Amino acid sequence: MHRGRNRRTRGSMILEVVMASALSVIVIALLVSTQIQVLRNYQRTINHNTANRAAYNALREIREIAQQAVSVTVSGNTATILLPLRDANGRFRTPIQPDPANPVVVQVNFSTGQLRLTQNGQTRTLLTNLVNTTPQGAPYTPFSVQQVAQGVVAFHVRLSVREGQGAHAQRVWFEECILLRNATQN
Repeated sequence: MHRGRNRRTRGSMILEVVMASALSVIVIALLVSTQIQVLRNYQRTINHNTANRAAYNALREIREIAQQAVSVTVSGNTATILLPLRDANGRFRTPIQPDPANPVVVQVNFSTGQLRLTQNGQTRTLLTNLVNTTPQGAPYTPFSVQQVAQGVVAFHVRLSVREGQGAHAQRVWFEECILLRNATQN
């Protein structure tokens, strides 16, 4: 009789070890799954912040240039900004006149996904990961100019930026309305 009791005790101990191992595997699987989800959310947040910062910096640079502009003309995905004519000391000549010899060109190239700025003969890429549709999927025009009132001209910049490199990455919409401080009277 004593032997049967030992067998049952040994068998129940193996069952307990198997149950404990199964529970451990389930807990470890849940922890790994949670960790993977946390890392995905972290990467998504990094991509979102990177896209926001890059777009903010590009729009800030365009705004600083365009606010000084005498005029802005738009042709397709290209905006040409004419700054005021300056004297030898770098001060604006009065009355304010455009400087057609030194235009600033801002261009969106959707095939490469770049926003480029050409100033003083040098071209720089201000922003990458541009796409030609809004986050809702509609096509858009990146630049437009509107005469708001006599002597008041607004330059609109719209950009749809992909967060990250993946084809299914989310898109963020940025829009800036810049009033030209030195717009010439028409």
